[in-house]
Amino acid sequence: MECCLPNPPCLYFCRLDGRLIKGKGVITNPDTGWEYEVLETLAVGGMSTSYLVYSYYHKKLAVLKEISTELAQKAKAREMFQREARVLSSLKHSGVPQYYDFFYTSERYSLLMELIHGQNLEQIPTYTKSDVIDWMIDLCDILHYLQNLDPPVIHRDIKPANLILRYNPRQVVLIDFGAVKEATTPPGTRIATPGFGAPEQSTGNPCIQSDFYALGATLIYFLSKQLPSHFYDFNEKRFLGLEGIGIPQHLVKVINNLTEFNPENRPQNAIAVKELLQQVKTDLM
Repeated sequence: MECCLPNPPCLYFCRLDGRLIKGKGVITNPDTGWEYEVLETLAVGGMSTSYLVYSYYHKKLAVLKEISTELAQKAKAREMFQREARVLSSLKHSGVPQYYDFFYTSERYSLLMELIHGQNLEQIPTYTKSDVIDWMIDLCDILHYLQNLDPPVIHRDIKPANLILRYNPRQVVLIDFGAVKEATTPPGTRIATPGFGAPEQSTGNPCIQSDFYALGATLIYFLSKQLPSHFYDFNEKRFLGLEGIGIPQHLVKVINNLTEFNPENRPQNAIAVKELLQQVKTDLM
């Protein structure tokens, strides 16, 4: 990968002719022959690793997500990863990463998707209450789309780390569908991020209102800059003390509604959540 022009080590492509000059090896789809050059590791999680890759077929940067060799041997892990790929391949919305490819070998399962050029909301240092409301309104539009599919789709892992503010157009994108579930499938796997996951998720009984609970908990995180679990009272089964840290009362009322312990007492659709947030935004002006 030598180049005719010296380039800084931070560059992946030549400044002169645009050729790829930096890579760590190629991952190939054995069925199509499509090749993906690994550039760097983006994230390492408990169940998967994500890489920044260059797709020679698509001629663009992308994200390649893999489950480990050990997990690939477990039926449940394979099932969830294949479900993530299947659901993602059916989604067509600007607030969701575009699906590109899925393949597997005896050693790995791989999912290729759009690289979102933007900033993770968890890493944005300064913002206003109005910014936060706008982000959650964007999220409502995504949830409205997901919940009106046939069958409806439950994300099950909404949290700041899974929200990216796209640079252009300036909008929120919901990422990481690793815990995704169709609403019509039987109850089963218990998945819930502590502090953000709805109570019913811990018993394996998620519903579309579970994502509203996580949206409410995410609001607490952004408005307090603390983990929501810091404010949760297990005896009362709700979040307490939000007014004491400066969250406006009308916004606390919305958060309490979204995070009701019983999902039947939460808003029943994303449009209703969006309308609540739009009214709060008007009150803040």
